[in-house]
Amino acid sequence: MTVDTPPVGGVLCAGFGTRMAPITDVIPKPLVPFLNAPMLAYSLDHLAVAGVTQVGMNLHHHADSIPPVADQLARTMNLEPVYAREWEILGTAGGIRGIWDALGQPDTTLIAFNGDSVMNLDLLEILDAHRQSGSPATIVVRPQDGDNPGNVWVDDEQLQLVGLRDFRHPEACDSPTEYTFTGVHLLEPEMLRQIPLQKGCMVGDIYGPLLEEGTALNVEVNRDFWAGIDSPGLLFDATRRVLDDPELFDQVPMPEPLADGLYVFGQQDIDDKTMMAGPLLSGPHVATDAGVHLGPYAVVDGVEIAEGASVRNAVVYGMGRLEGKWHNCLAVAGKVANLPRVGGDNEIEEVAVEELVESPDEEGADDVEQDGGAW
Repeated sequence: MTVDTPPVGGVLCAGFGTRMAPITDVIPKPLVPFLNAPMLAYSLDHLAVAGVTQVGMNLHHHADSIPPVADQLARTMNLEPVYAREWEILGTAGGIRGIWDALGQPDTTLIAFNGDSVMNLDLLEILDAHRQSGSPATIVVRPQDGDNPGNVWVDDEQLQLVGLRDFRHPEACDSPTEYTFTGVHLLEPEMLRQIPLQKGCMVGDIYGPLLEEGTALNVEVNRDFWAGIDSPGLLFDATRRVLDDPELFDQVPMPEPLADGLYVFGQQDIDDKTMMAGPLLSGPHVATDAGVHLGPYAVVDGVEIAEGASVRNAVVYGMGRLEGKWHNCLAVAGKVANLPRVGGDNEIEEVAVEELVESPDEEGADDVEQDGGAW
């Protein structure tokens, strides 16, 4: 393998996604939509941009659901998908080894993503730094956010990994800085060969013991946008952040706004009397009757919305025909998870689609102010 050899890719897709239940009762977590695109799409896009042409995915929970979607995504990104079926779930370590085996044990770098995070990432730059380091493995970390322990310890002066959970390198510095793992690994064949094809954890069973033996494992720090999305609350929190500031997320799949904060695909099926309040993302497969209220903080697709219905502080995807109030919830493929109430009784400024379409350049449209608790 040389520094010019294209890497291969992997995405861990086998997990049960228990924290995302009940949504993951019907679909695997990598297919849960973030801004109306499967989370898997963002990892595949990063890999494609980094020059990957072959990508492996391990399968277990709802295993048959992933290939039809992944195949379609891969075609649009010029990727060749390969699948590693796990009849018994193998964890992160066995999962990565199974992906590498399914790819044919190529003599090149494997870049592996967790299936439940989105981020801004210059993967080409990180790949180059990894290869220049000469290390058999690199993990990509981010600054600890303060709310949750990161359990990744780095010597900032030497930019060296010195601790993972309770594991410590024998030459660890006295005052390392704590970081959080992003879920991105870069692994060389010499490391991959050490991973058994059995259930195991990359940190507890592979990295940690090697670190304590004195093995030099590389670390790269990514200080840009990142969101771990392994529960309904975290998904909605990340959604709110990007709706408030779409420039925050480089891969944002949103059109030019009709007006401030109103991102609408496919207006042809949106009734002119639909009342919208931003921020809002309405996908290409949305139809509304008259008198529908959308937003604020609503993401919808794959729905028909009946007269008088409202969607606010919610992500609603693939739910068929909606009636009544869909507030403070994540609803996907027939399953609904309640979210903490947000927004209180603040006033909501709405505007009708008819006004936006007929006079998009006019200032001072007749916004309708309505109490947030009245819907």
